[in-house]
Amino acid sequence: MHIAWLQTALGKSLLAQEQQATGTVLDRVFGDQILQIGTWGEPDRFLKQARTQFTALLDERLSPGVSGVAMPHQLPVLKDSVDAVLLPHTLEMATEPHSVLREVDRILRPDGKLIILGFNPVSWFGLRNVIAAEGYPPGLLRQIPAGRLTDWLRLLSLNVESQSGCYASVAAGRVGSFLRRWKWFASVYVMVAKKESIPMTIIRPRLRRRARLVEGLVNPTTRNVA
Repeated sequence: MHIAWLQTALGKSLLAQEQQATGTVLDRVFGDQILQIGTWGEPDRFLKQARTQFTALLDERLSPGVSGVAMPHQLPVLKDSVDAVLLPHTLEMATEPHSVLREVDRILRPDGKLIILGFNPVSWFGLRNVIAAEGYPPGLLRQIPAGRLTDWLRLLSLNVESQSGCYASVAAGRVGSFLRRWKWFASVYVMVAKKESIPMTIIRPRLRRRARLVEGLVNPTTRNVA
């Protein structure tokens, strides 16, 4: 249902701003390959900005521009093989968001990057989501607060490096200007997390101190002195 909504004026405005915000992040992501899980807008909307050597898009349905079909919580990808993963509102449409994050943690290389787009519940979109019976935008199962998502990531040793926001043209005049002054009211947050590598700790053998024999000798007595 979100596909039709993204063709509206509001949907196009949001996509354009998300593309700009994501492009700023992807400009600092290097490596061999980046994997996008889930389609949001045109298949190459975000990946065409990537600076990695290879890009791929996995989705639950096969369509033009999709590299392969897979469930987001069961990816046919080797462990520790991907430099970066992009989740454009994937967690909000997944039936098992925790499983998706665990799968992302599995396939990410140490020091790999995770980029997440999520709707901010404390925003105009969040208010519409509470009111709308089918969710807002249509098709969303939930909206995840950035603080809660940070806690989820921390449990997987994925540390948040940065968070930014972008706005859609949902309000005009003084109201719109007021909302843009406060990052807490951003329509969408863009969160970047890094998979921490576990440093190897070298355990050196403890050297035994040689016994000091002098202290162990019995002091001479008058009976054993010549």
